[in-house]
Amino acid sequence: MKLLTSDSNPQFRRWLRLATTPRAVRELGQTLAEGLHLAEAIGQSQWPVIAALVRRSAAGEAIERALSLLPAKTERFQLSAALYDRLSPVEHGAGLTLVIPIEAAPQPVASREDLIYLDGIQDPANVGAVLRTAAAAGIVHVLCGPSTAAAWSPKVLRAAMGAHFRIRISEAVDPEALGGSLAGTWIGAVVRDAPSLWACELPRQAVGWAFGSEGGGLSGAVLERCALRVRIPVSRDVESLNVAAAAAVCLFERRRRYASNTVLA
Repeated sequence: MKLLTSDSNPQFRRWLRLATTPRAVRELGQTLAEGLHLAEAIGQSQWPVIAALVRRSAAGEAIERALSLLPAKTERFQLSAALYDRLSPVEHGAGLTLVIPIEAAPQPVASREDLIYLDGIQDPANVGAVLRTAAAAGIVHVLCGPSTAAAWSPKVLRAAMGAHFRIRISEAVDPEALGGSLAGTWIGAVVRDAPSLWACELPRQAVGWAFGSEGGGLSGAVLERCALRVRIPVSRDVESLNVAAAAAVCLFERRRRYASNTVLA
């Protein structure tokens, strides 16, 4: 295992860009996955790994077990605590970060499986939580709009808890392209002026769920492409749900109704 202690090291400088600049993730085609859970998910999915970074003070069976799941030829680096902590998205992490390539999925064409579209959701934690919820609900493809946070950024990866390696993610998808992506109906989740989700009849064929930011909601361009709009009834004292919570309600309500549907099984 190679020891790195200088912040002038070219490899460290590249990793630092990945940790601090979401745009660098797209430019370099790589990202950082921090934590034992992500390392195990990556190893079990046989996702390619460029390098494993270990905090110098970190040790133990859990880290060794996670490292054992990686390809034998994976480069391994031991970083001083000061350097590692500059890369880690959390203050007290496990001490293991993997450098992995990102895989941009092509946009679907006339999909017969349920889809999700994230419109202008800029909080990485919310994006990651929706991806995690989507994977749990059986969604296999998520589309992200141009103004949504970078789906492969380290913070989104951590929040998604391994969902990236179970679903396909297409980024920078313009609203104008939504019609050709799905052989079914797009449904816009809105706060008001729409039928209740409980009373609304949901199509049995493939649907696409469009979710927007809590502040701005869905853009006009996305709403134009939604043949159906629904709202989740909430207490009068509460304006709206967190977008990840709203996604969970919608996705699992559909699953509850049509659990036998092969799209959702």
